[in-house]
Amino acid sequence: MMHFNSLSSTNAVLLEIQKIVRKRDLLLEIYQQTPYRNVSILLSVTGKNDYEELIWITNDMLPFHLPNEIANILEDSIDQYNKDIASLNQHLKNL
Repeated sequence: MMHFNSLSSTNAVLLEIQKIVRKRDLLLEIYQQTPYRNVSILLSVTGKNDYEELIWITNDMLPFHLPNEIANILEDSIDQYNKDIASLNQHLKNL
């Protein structure tokens, strides 16, 4: 859930809504490209010697179907962004 108590001006709320809408729309664009195939995740981690390392995780490394999990994450994120936008719109009305 989003905390927007620090957003005390109309302009600040509108800018936050704009940021969230952009993120949501990008995720929607990706989500609409289902079904996904050959899904991989690239992780950046700090190694033991304090150096950055890139690690690929592919679907064949996991005990579940990564494309389905990615679709679920995208769907949940889009839903959360919609809730945040609705909350910010309500906050905007109360300013």
